[in-house]
Amino acid sequence: MAGARFDGTAAIEHLSGLVDAINDPSPLLAELGEYGLRSTRARFKSQTAPDGTAWAALQPWYQREKRRNKSRILTLNGYLRGQMTWQLVGDRTVEIGSNLPYAAVHQFGATIKPRAARVLMFRGHVAKSVTIPARPYLGLSDEDRSEIVERTLEWLQRVGK
Repeated sequence: MAGARFDGTAAIEHLSGLVDAINDPSPLLAELGEYGLRSTRARFKSQTAPDGTAWAALQPWYQREKRRNKSRILTLNGYLRGQMTWQLVGDRTVEIGSNLPYAAVHQFGATIKPRAARVLMFRGHVAKSVTIPARPYLGLSDEDRSEIVERTLEWLQRVGK
C-alpha cells in the first residue's frame, strides 16, 4: 500500500512545552512588566496620557513658584517617574504603578481643601481649595496593546520550539 506516515512525537513535545509555558506565564509577564514600565516612564518625557492627549498644563502660579523642572508636568524631583514599579499579582497578572501617596491624585485628579484652617497656603499662594486635574500616566496606549500582542506571540513561538 502506498501512503505516508506521520510520527507526532516531535509535535507532541512542542505542544507539551507550550502547555507548560502557558501554565506558567511568569517569564512573559515579567517581560511585559518591564516593557510597560519603560512605556509609562516615556510618558513623562512626552507629557501625554496613554490615549495620546497632552496632560493639563501647570497652573501659572505653581509654574512660577516651582523650584526646578519648571516646564515639566508631574516632575519636581522625578520621584513619581523614578519610583514606579511592576509586580506580579497572582500567576496571571502584572501591574504597573506607584505606592507614593500622591500617585493616585495625579492619575485621577483631586480637590484639596483645608482641614483645620479656612484656607490653604502654599509658597505664598492662598486658596480655599486647589483642584489638581487628572493627568493619566498609567494605562495602555494603542501602541502598547499592539506591542503586548506582538511580544506574546513571539514568546509563544520561543517556548513552542
